Amino acid sequence: MSDQDPRYISVTPMKNEGPFVLEWVAHNLAIGVDQIVVMTNDCSDGTDALLQRLDERGVLTHVNNNSRRQTSPQKRAYRKFMKMEIARPQDWVVVIDADEHINVKTGDHTLRALTEAMPDAKTISMTWRLFGNAGVIRYEDRFLSDQFRQAARLRTIRPPQAWGFKTMFQRGLWDALGVHRPKRPTVETMVECHWYNGSGELMPDRYYTQSWRSARDSVGYDLVQVNHYALKSCESYLVKKMRGRAHHLGESLGMEYWTMMNQNAEEDGSIDVVLERKRDIYYDLLSDAETARLHHQSCDLHRQEIAQLREQPEMQDLMQQMTAGFAAQLGE
Repeated sequence: MSDQDPRYISVTPMKNEGPFVLEWVAHNLAIGVDQIVVMTNDCSDGTDALLQRLDERGVLTHVNNNSRRQTSPQKRAYRKFMKMEIARPQDWVVVIDADEHINVKTGDHTLRALTEAMPDAKTISMTWRLFGNAGVIRYEDRFLSDQFRQAARLRTIRPPQAWGFKTMFQRGLWDALGVHRPKRPTVETMVECHWYNGSGELMPDRYYTQSWRSARDSVGYDLVQVNHYALKSCESYLVKKMRGRAHHLGESLGMEYWTMMNQNAEEDGSIDVVLERKRDIYYDLLSDAETARLHHQSCDLHRQEIAQLREQPEMQDLMQQMTAGFAAQLGE
């Protein structure tokens, strides 16, 4: 790769995702992310320590995003990244969260293969595919891609979140990051954005200024999708509820969010195409004794928090509602 070739850079604000970090990092490396940048804030489960160890090993870039101000950690992270000037104009940048795994369906299943499949593209939106809970009650330290294989149908119009997207773009075209898409274009027209969907089709002009989700005339899954593991096990959802939503200060989670995101209509194992590559990277990361210690410590803290939460009446009620939902789906 020459100095002028584009690099692929991911940006992620993160808090208390410790048990799931290693798989996520291994997956991003397996699909060809050249530089993983993670901004952590207010962690209590060892996420920051684990990421700092990976930083020391040269695996990724970890940035302390703590602040005494009551401001959005996500917005702080995005502003901080842009000031760091990590990405050159030709480099591709994607904002991706810890519960999102990019699933490339072309070539060797890397981001480079994706951009080679759309040679004119300079901005690419990748639509979510919601992966439900699949009836998993207990937390286990296993790959999410192995445990949660039931997903929404491709033509799932409701809830709106079913077609939310994440957008990868060449840095020179945009001046600001957003959760779902870049903002403040440096070019004057949509044509100059060279904006394509996940099937290699041009996006409608209206996306130049707004929108965070695909629609009937813009959705496409042929070349890429984003597997969105928003719920995970019932037990892990209890912990997620206590943490709140990643980009919404003080917003609680309950059955409404669970029901909305718990999409289990059909099985999708397409992400397995990178499983062997991901697994090799994962065990290489774990081969470092300190990384392994920090990972297992984070998993143990997760189990301890689950045990404490399951003692609380409110959480027992939520657990009962979630598991009753399984029985209803099975017709019991």
